[in-house]
Order: sequence, then C-alpha cells, then structure tokens
Amino acid sequence: MANAVELRNVTKTIGNKQIVKNLTLDIPEGEVFGLLGPNGAGKTTTIRMMVGLISISTGQVLIKGHDVAKDYKRAIHEVGSIVENPEMYKYLTGYQNLVQYARMVSGVDRRRIDEVVEFVGLEKRIHEKVRRYSLGMRQRLGLAQALLHKPSVLVLDEPTNGLDPAGIRELRDHLRYLAKEAGVCVVVSSHLLSEMELMCDKVAIIQNGELVRVQDVEQWTATDDADQDVVLDVGDVATAQAVLKEMSGVEQVTLRGSKLQFRTRRALVPELNRRLVKRDVPVYEMRVVTKSLEDRFLEITGG
Repeated sequence: MANAVELRNVTKTIGNKQIVKNLTLDIPEGEVFGLLGPNGAGKTTTIRMMVGLISISTGQVLIKGHDVAKDYKRAIHEVGSIVENPEMYKYLTGYQNLVQYARMVSGVDRRRIDEVVEFVGLEKRIHEKVRRYSLGMRQRLGLAQALLHKPSVLVLDEPTNGLDPAGIRELRDHLRYLAKEAGVCVVVSSHLLSEMELMCDKVAIIQNGELVRVQDVEQWTATDDADQDVVLDVGDVATAQAVLKEMSGVEQVTLRGSKLQFRTRRALVPELNRRLVKRDVPVYEMRVVTKSLEDRFLEITGG
C-alpha cells in the first residue's frame, strides 16, 4: 500500500528540551495506525506537527506527498483531525456547527452533512444546542466535522476520552470501517493499550520523544513456540498432576485455586491433551496464556 503520511527525521525542540527526537515513520493508506506511549511521550506534539498546529524544528512531514511546512494548504486539505478535545460553538446546534464548518470547505453540501451525521449516530440530537451535549456527543460531532470534506487522512488524539464502553466500541467500528472500506489512513494516539490492541492494525511505540518500535498488532501479540504458560482446568487434579510430571518439557507446575498452571512449548499441548483423555481425566479448559499488547509494551519500555 502507498504511504499516506511520511515523517522524516522530525524533531521538535522547545527551549533547550527536545520533545520529539528524529522521528521517522511511514503510515500507509487503509490502516488504523496507533501512536502509543505514556503521557508526556511526545504523541500530541507529533500530531500537532503533522497537522500544522505547531512548527517543525527540523525534518519533514509529508501528507499524500505534500510537505506540511512548504505546501500547507494542499497537504492539510487531505486531513481531518481532532486534537485533544473537539471545540465547537456551544450556543449553536450541532447541525449549525457543521454548516458553519462546511462554508470553509468547497464541495460540502447539505447531503454530505446528513451523511456524516448518520454515520456518527447523532440524527436524534443534531438539532440541539451543543452546550447540552455530553463529552461523548461532542466527540461524535467532532468526528463528523473531521469527515465532512472526505479526507484521505484522519488524525485523532485520544479519541476515546469521555466515551462510555458502548461509545468506544462504536468509535472503533467507525474507524475500522473508514480504513478498510473507504481506504482512509487513520492515525490514532492513545495511552490506553487495551483499546489500541482492539482498534489498530499497526502501532508505533514512542517513549521520551523517540521511536522505540513499529509492529503489526496481530504479529506482536501472536503466540510462538517458545516456552509459555498454560492454564489447565480438569476434573481430576491429582491424576492431571501425575500426567504432567511424566511428560518431558513440562516445568513449573503449580496449583492455582482449582486450576493447574505450567510452562511448556505450545507444540506439546495436543500430546498433553491426548494423555489426559487416555487417563479419563475430564478436561474443561486448556489454554495458552498469550501476551497482550500491554505485556509487550511493558517489556519493551522497561515497565
């Protein structure tokens, strides 16, 4: 896939402090790409440079091949964004806010406004004053505004702030639809690892302003054949313990409540199951404990 966003040795210095340090990234079309890191890691600063809200000290940001610093108007035309909190005219209705924004962008008509309102699920409340909106509703309205001009790049900074679990799941579905069905490059920053694991195709870990690693989420959390923890729930614990002791390659067998936990290679799990069944041990559950994005993140960052 072609790259929608390219960062080349991007650095931001404020005073004597480097907030972002020589950041180089390629972000392709049709993916949800996560900027992941603790608060203060430089995620929001990076996003602000990407959308031209602050200057770049050194380096280059390209949006669909257009340099943000040298050709801002053409570059930013490709972008829809919410940086931190969406700001609206609270004395206007949601619909009036969208109309006001549409006046600044060519080619956005009332039909398009109705489309994005329906997409974000605000049809029943769009004609109410924004001051009556919850934070979650303002986030939806901000997403509608960002999508009005059909951007090829959507940049969202902490988009799940203020959303309840249902709203978070709905937003996740919206973003994945935009990436997979409309080919939009979606860039999301967050420190919520569990949400990023469910939302993103790929993540870049940023720590202290530096890029630590970029990797596919699916590959990152996949289970390999190295020694790993396995949880076993059986109806006859004593016999199961005896079977485990008989097998070579099974170590660190411990009883945790009514379940057994041990370390072995993933390839040995089918053989263990066969032996348990042969000994008439009822097996209710046997699962490999896979590492989450949070586990991998903490390993990499030294947490």
